[in-house]
Amino acid sequence: MTRPQRTRALALALLLLAASLGAGAVAGQPVTTGATATQPAVESPVVGPATAGPGVDADRTEVAPITRCFTGSGYPISIGDGEGGATMETVVHLSVLTDPGAGNEFGVETAGRLDGEPIVTLAAGVRLTARQAIADGIDPFAAFDVLYTYELQLPMFAGSVGDAGYEDDGSPIESSAGAVDC
Repeated sequence: MTRPQRTRALALALLLLAASLGAGAVAGQPVTTGATATQPAVESPVVGPATAGPGVDADRTEVAPITRCFTGSGYPISIGDGEGGATMETVVHLSVLTDPGAGNEFGVETAGRLDGEPIVTLAAGVRLTARQAIADGIDPFAAFDVLYTYELQLPMFAGSVGDAGYEDDGSPIESSAGAVDC
């Protein structure tokens, strides 16, 4: 698969994901960036704008961050009751589509937990950094920065194997788009 094909495949996958998740998320209220983080969705010392987490109140306005990749507001989706067992916290970021004047991000960040222990965290998307590059049409992919991070923790194997976790923060695609360290 060539570089342009991989880039198109990633863009198509993100669009399909946003279409499938975004329909239900857009019906809710967006998370505000000014919200106060109450409890992180993944155990880490992340400090940043509130996006999603188990501290969501009834009107979905006060939540904690998942990753540091995205800075804008998003639409939270929660699966599971948060009382143990398997849960998933997701934030869909659509600001480049829903409010292009103020927003510049498109993607998803999600964290899966098992009995309160973080297992997998993923953030993938793009940030529009140069609107003029799209208008000029020279290289539209250069107008975006790729946002990506992935972390896998297997706490059930901690102590029995050398390293029970994996973290990858390098972009899975190579293109003229920049990459943001998350």
